[in-house]
Amino acid sequence: MRPFALSPRHRRFGRSASALLGICLLLTPLYASAQDAPTSADSATEGDLSGIEVEVSGSARRTLLPVAVPDTQALAGADSAIADEVEQTLRRNLDLAGYFRVLPVDSFFFDTHNEGVAAADINFSNWMNVGAQGLVKSSVRAEGDQIALDLRLFSVDQGRQISLNWSASTLSPDDVRKEVNAFINAVIEHYTGQPGFFGSRIAYSQRTRSGAKHIYVMNIDGSGVQRITRNNAINLLPSFGPGGAIYFTSYQDQNPDLWVWRGGRVSKLSSRSGQNSGAAFCGGKLAVTLSLGGDNTDVYLISPEDGSVVQRLTDHWAIDVSPTWSPDCSRIAFVSGRSGGAHIYVMNADGTEQRRLTFQGTYNTTPEWSPRGDRIVFSGRDERNHYDIFSVDMQGNIERLTQDQGNNFEPSYSPDGRYLVFTSDRGGQGKRLWLMSADGLFQKLLTEEGSSYEEAAWER
Repeated sequence: MRPFALSPRHRRFGRSASALLGICLLLTPLYASAQDAPTSADSATEGDLSGIEVEVSGSARRTLLPVAVPDTQALAGADSAIADEVEQTLRRNLDLAGYFRVLPVDSFFFDTHNEGVAAADINFSNWMNVGAQGLVKSSVRAEGDQIALDLRLFSVDQGRQISLNWSASTLSPDDVRKEVNAFINAVIEHYTGQPGFFGSRIAYSQRTRSGAKHIYVMNIDGSGVQRITRNNAINLLPSFGPGGAIYFTSYQDQNPDLWVWRGGRVSKLSSRSGQNSGAAFCGGKLAVTLSLGGDNTDVYLISPEDGSVVQRLTDHWAIDVSPTWSPDCSRIAFVSGRSGGAHIYVMNADGTEQRRLTFQGTYNTTPEWSPRGDRIVFSGRDERNHYDIFSVDMQGNIERLTQDQGNNFEPSYSPDGRYLVFTSDRGGQGKRLWLMSADGLFQKLLTEEGSSYEEAAWER
């Protein structure tokens, strides 16, 4: 008999399990790797996006539209640093979006600075010869202390500007990046029928060299990092609440207490002896994991205002942890050890009709319900003792989303359910945050600098 292997989040589960139940499991084969891995047949394109197929993950292929993004023109004394910010944001975030192949600037064989931003000033034959199907032109113009931002999308094949759900504007230099992201969302909407995710935020934890662990928030493109916790303790498991509130568990007072950050102020919400963790908010209800002074953990509803217990949802000898809501707040998925291993269960929001959802593997944790309501993603340990990300539908059919790319943990859906942010230790540079499409085919490094990133939660 061998115990669960433990990642940081899994250790909390494991400590409770070993203390209460002595759960020890044989490491049996988990998932049929080949049959569950994404295939090219799964790589259906969305909307009317057309382009070329490129390899995006192993042998999987996906159609990406080749897009050219020449330098941003700085006009009428505009700060060149702002022009640099515009062109870098356009190139990086179009690349992150997962629908485009941004052509390298050194592939442009002509001087792009001789062209204007209007269709009449563009030699579309040149752009066709570099392989572009889409062309993004941009300029910034100084108008007093404001910036006139002009961004345009062109169809190279058709030699015309494409009308978008976005218009040029004059704005503060501090708002330029936000507006560029709004333009990118409109470009994505044009090609896919749905706007992009730029402008949304994620919360995450990151360990420091002193051993402390802090909660941060940043924009999904890595900009605007804001530190939430200021103590010198272990802080973990962030999640978003209404109005930008952030719930997290902190060992600041030597017990895993539940805290909430609202508008720069932090307050303790639940400090019962034992676990106060895993907060999940939905429709005015707050589901958490509590052990109420003992070692066994169960799922409860508590008041988001004062932390008082509203209802106990699970009452089992096994540990029950990590609640996550269905998008309509009518059901909750959670992790339970009641079958002898960590598996995903679902129940009604009042605790009734509890049923097991996963039957493969022995250690499935960190579930999150899709905003579309049809699937739940989770971390699972495979037959080689590696952690990967899987999703399961409501009938229990499992799909593998990562494989042979280090250990991958803690997936969290984008607001529209088309992407996931997750932790991975691939590349040998510690734990970093990655972005992938919900089908697993497109995967991109999100945090290019630093390491020890964990527990990302996407705001929605």
